Amino acid sequence: MKKSLIIFILFGSVCFSYGQNEIWQTAIYAEDEWRYISGSADIPNNWRELGFDDSGWSVGPGSIGYGDNDDATIIPEVFSLYMRKTFAVSDKSKILGGLLNADFDDGFVAYLNGVEIARSNVDGAFPSWNADAIDFREAMIYSGGTPLNFFSDEDVLQELLLDGENVLAIQTHNRDGLSSSDLTSLYWMSFLSSEPMPGFGEFHIEGVQDGEQSDLPIVKINTFGIEIPDEPKIDAELGIVWDASGGPNDFSAFANEYSGNIRIEKRGQSSLFFFPKNSYGFELVDEEGNDMDASFLNFPEEEDFILHGPYSDKTLMRNVLIFELANQVGQYATRTRYVELEVNGFYEGIYVMMERIKRDKERVDIAKLREEDIEGDELTGGYIFKIDKGQPDWLSQYDIQNNPGAKLHFQYVYPRRENIMPEQAQYIQTYVDSFERALRSPNVPVNGKYYDDFIDLASFVDHFLLVELAKDVDGYRFSTYLHKDKDSKGGKLKCGPLWDFNLSFGNADYCQGWEPEGWMYNLHCDNGNPFWWNTLFSESKFRNHAKCRWEELRQTVFHRDSIYAMIDANRDLLDSSLDRNYEKWPILGQYVWPNFYVPFNYPGEINVLKQFVADRLEWMDNAMLGVCDSTLVVTPGQNFDFVLAPNPASNILTLQFEFAIEESFDFVIYNELGIEIPIYNQGVGEKSIDLDVSHLPKGIYFLTVFNDDEEASVKKFVVVD
Repeated sequence: MKKSLIIFILFGSVCFSYGQNEIWQTAIYAEDEWRYISGSADIPNNWRELGFDDSGWSVGPGSIGYGDNDDATIIPEVFSLYMRKTFAVSDKSKILGGLLNADFDDGFVAYLNGVEIARSNVDGAFPSWNADAIDFREAMIYSGGTPLNFFSDEDVLQELLLDGENVLAIQTHNRDGLSSSDLTSLYWMSFLSSEPMPGFGEFHIEGVQDGEQSDLPIVKINTFGIEIPDEPKIDAELGIVWDASGGPNDFSAFANEYSGNIRIEKRGQSSLFFFPKNSYGFELVDEEGNDMDASFLNFPEEEDFILHGPYSDKTLMRNVLIFELANQVGQYATRTRYVELEVNGFYEGIYVMMERIKRDKERVDIAKLREEDIEGDELTGGYIFKIDKGQPDWLSQYDIQNNPGAKLHFQYVYPRRENIMPEQAQYIQTYVDSFERALRSPNVPVNGKYYDDFIDLASFVDHFLLVELAKDVDGYRFSTYLHKDKDSKGGKLKCGPLWDFNLSFGNADYCQGWEPEGWMYNLHCDNGNPFWWNTLFSESKFRNHAKCRWEELRQTVFHRDSIYAMIDANRDLLDSSLDRNYEKWPILGQYVWPNFYVPFNYPGEINVLKQFVADRLEWMDNAMLGVCDSTLVVTPGQNFDFVLAPNPASNILTLQFEFAIEESFDFVIYNELGIEIPIYNQGVGEKSIDLDVSHLPKGIYFLTVFNDDEEASVKKFVVVD
C-alpha cells in the first residue's frame, strides 16, 4: 500500500490512502463477455497467460454457471470452469492499486497475466480440473449478500501489468464435482489510477445509483477480501461520511467525519440464522491493533459499537423507540444513530449505530473493578451481568416461573468471565442468591434484609413498565441486563440497560406478542420468565410504586401524543433512505419471521405500530393495579398485613388479621388480566373472614383490602380444582 498518498478515505469497495485527484475505474465488468471452457480434462498450463489461444472456447456474459437461477450464462454440470477476459491498459505507471471482486460457488483461483493474485477455498499451486473445493460456499449476491474483494497494491501491479493488452484468468471449482447442485462464477476488476484511464468504465457502488445522496450519515467498511465471520473479529477499515451542518451526504464523498482501523465480526443469535441482513459488532483500534477511544456522530468517546440491521422490524425503529423512551424516563439505554451502511462496495441498507453495553462513565456508570478488588467495599462493585441464552456462568437457585426444574441462566458481562476473580464471582452470585431468597418469601428477612433492601426499586419499576409497554416477548427471559455499583455508591442491584426489542410493540406471532392486552411478566412463554416479576407485582410496595410511576409517565413520556411524535420524527429522518433500503431488502408486504401483522407498505407498518401503542396504553391504564399514594404503601410487618390460607385454595379461602375487621374495609379480587371481581365485607368485628372462591375458575388472583383512608394491602392466591 502506498504510504506517501495523503488522504485516508473509503470510496466504492476499497478503503486506503489516496489523493483527491485520483480515481477508481472498472476495467472488467461482471456482465462483460468472457471466453470459457468446462473443466473436463487437463488443459495446457499456459491457459493463464496472455499468449494462450482461446479462440476455440465458448463466449458468454458473466456470471457463468448453473443452479439458483442467478446465472447470465447457463452451462451443464461441471467439476470446474475456466474463464479468460482481456483488457487494455494505456499507461500502467498511472495504476496505484487494484481490486478483484469475487462471488462464487464453491472456490476459485485468479491469475493476472499468468500470476496468481487471489484465491479462496481451493488448495494446490495449480489445481487440476477435477480438484474439489475445500468446502461448500454459497454465492452471496443473488440472496442480498456481498462478494469477497481482493486488493493488489501498486508494487505488485507495476510488476504484473503490461502497457497494452492484459488477461485476467480464473478457474472456479465445485465441491463434490458433478453431484453439486450449483456453480457460480461472478467476477469483476477495478483499478485506482492517478488520472482517468482510456477504455476503463465508471466505478459504482452496488445498489446505489451514481450521484445518490443520503440525509443519514454513511458508514463504509472494507475488509480487504475477507468475509466477516460470526467470530472472531477480523481487521478492517472504517470511514464515515457526514455533513454536520445538515446537508446531504454523498455516497462517493470522502470519509470526512471519521476514518480509522477497526476489528469487526457478525453478531446476533436467532438473527444470524433467520435474516440475511446481518448485524455487526466492532471496536476501534490504532495502527498497532490496540483498542482506542474516539468520538463520532455525537457519540461520547469510546471504542465499542454495534451496527444493528433491523430486518423483521420493518419500521426499522422499535429498538430506537424503546431506548429513547428509557433515556427519557431517566434509565440509561444505548444512544442510537441511523446510518446507511456500505460493506466492501456493496450497499447494505439502513442500520442503527449503537453503543455496546459496557462499564463507562458515559454508559453503565459504575465503579471499575480491578483484579485486586477482592475484599471490603472495593469487592462490592461494579458488576454487570445478564439473563440470556448461551453458556451460563451460574444458575438461579429457584425454578423459572411455570417451568419446574428449569433455572435462570446468568452470564457475566463486566468483568468478563475470563477476567473475573473467584472472590468477585462468589460475591455477585451470593448477592443475587440473597435477593432471590428474600423475594421468594417477601415477609421473611434474609440476614435482616427484605427484598427491596437488595434492589433499587425505582429501576425495577421503570424496567417493568418499559418492558410491559413494549410487550417484548423476550423482555424478562433473554437479553435482560442488571448492574450493581459499590456499596459506598448506593450498592443496590439495578435493572437495565434495556436491550434487543425487535420483537416488541406487536411484532411477534407467538407468546401473544401481537395482542395489546395481557401482561408479559406472568405469561408462560417457551421456557418461561423469572419468578421475580410475578412476586414483585403481588407485593403492594412494588405495585403501588408502579401505579404512581405509570400515572406520572402517562402525563409526560408515556403520553400517546409524545410517543407518536417520536415515531413521526424517526419516520421523517428515514424518509429519503427508505426506498433504497427496501430496494436492497424487498420485504414490505411479505411475512418475515415472526411478523403477525404484514401491511402492504411502509406507512402501513407505521400505522400498525401506532395502533399497538394506543391500544397497549389503554389496556395498561385499566389493568395497572395498586394505589398511588406513596405515604400509604404497606411494608412487611405492619398490622394492616394479613395472611391467606389455604393457598392454593379450592373452596374456602380464610383471611386472618391481627386486629378486628372494621366496617370501612372493602375487599376486591382481581384476576391476572386486572379484571375486578367484587366481594362483600361480612366479617365486621372479627379477626378472620372466610371467602367462598369455589365459583372462580382455576388460576392466579390478587386479593386487595382497602380501608376508608384508601390504605391498601394485597396478597396473591391460587385457585385449583
